[in-house]
Amino acid sequence: MRKFSLILYNLLFAPILLVLLPGYLARIRKRGGYAHKAPQRLGILDDATLARIGTGRIWLHAVSVGEAGIALKFAKDFHRRNPASRFLISTTTSTGLAILERHASEWLEPMSNPIDFPIITSRLVRKLHPSALLMVEADLWPNRVTACKALGIPVAIMNARLSRRSEQRFRLVRRFTAPFFNQLDLITLTDEEDKARWTSLGVHPELLQLTGNMKHDSTSHPVVSLNADTILLAASTHEGEEAVIAAAWQILRNEFPNLRLVITPRHVERRSEIRASLRQLGLTCRLRSEGADVSDEPLLLDTTGELGAWYPKATIVFVGKSLPGSVNKGGQNMIEPLQCGASVLIGPHTGNFEPLATHLCEAGAMIRVNDGEEIVKTTRLLLNDADKRTSMIAAAEHILSVHQGATERNCELVENLLRSR
Repeated sequence: MRKFSLILYNLLFAPILLVLLPGYLARIRKRGGYAHKAPQRLGILDDATLARIGTGRIWLHAVSVGEAGIALKFAKDFHRRNPASRFLISTTTSTGLAILERHASEWLEPMSNPIDFPIITSRLVRKLHPSALLMVEADLWPNRVTACKALGIPVAIMNARLSRRSEQRFRLVRRFTAPFFNQLDLITLTDEEDKARWTSLGVHPELLQLTGNMKHDSTSHPVVSLNADTILLAASTHEGEEAVIAAAWQILRNEFPNLRLVITPRHVERRSEIRASLRQLGLTCRLRSEGADVSDEPLLLDTTGELGAWYPKATIVFVGKSLPGSVNKGGQNMIEPLQCGASVLIGPHTGNFEPLATHLCEAGAMIRVNDGEEIVKTTRLLLNDADKRTSMIAAAEHILSVHQGATERNCELVENLLRSR
């Protein structure tokens, strides 16, 4: 059945790629950041790069920014434990690639993710001959997995993510997807509840190992911002959310003159669109890329990889892709601001982070808001009640404590996997 599934996947891959290619190329052109490594998308690496990578690296794949952060955390921890280890980390997005390139070193090589076409994949795997293929969260490439297994290279999904929506889709085609999953050597899970969901898809229970979520694994402790200005940070926003946040801020700053607004869109290429939407509210949006800092006008953080440095500065963080009016829904990562000691607001649409998002809200660690009116009401409450903000931080620490040590546990399992070759 696995061979049949692979044939079916490859028969469908080419026409789907052709349909999606125009839109994909348009996004590349709009976002930029790919040109210098565009040939790598076709599996083409120049001689200097091939020589630098060599063979025997651990190949980590991280689809975008969030997964790249997990991959970096794992790679650094693994390298600390195993100084001779070397990594190749591929990513699909330009923003993910930009973040990885900041951490490039002799032992860590970033790469633009090659498309999963049989000829391209098998040739590249033979050239690179990684010591293991590790995919972060949810990105499974059947041809790459098959090519690695043919050479006896262990393959794993780490920090496996399976939303209810994905589970329902996989269940519809379980007969075809189960063989792909069952040829893996390891799947590490973030939550006990996930075990039943994976086994319901026909995945062998012996492949599943509960480790906790590396994304929520932190050795740091929350620190309350000591800035003179109070910052409301709108993080990872999508179209339809920035104007709602800005309008709420306009109301709030009448009561809190030192309240500053910082907006960080999920896609920085939307800067002109966001400035135009705020201009309709009578606001002049200043750009971080032009050297601007917090002031009495909204600051648009249109730089890649800087968001994490702003979480400790913020008093209240709204996490985007979650409001009813958002063009995209499902939520963005709300854990990092919680770990940095911010009070976090989130919209009702957090399907990508369930059931954790609901657990956090029920525990009082996070507050859901449905619209601009509720953002005003809740932000006012939190700004007037420091004890409430402190209790939210404590509740978040308690909920997230089960994930401490998740990175170390993943390292141990991968070490065992490499020893078993």
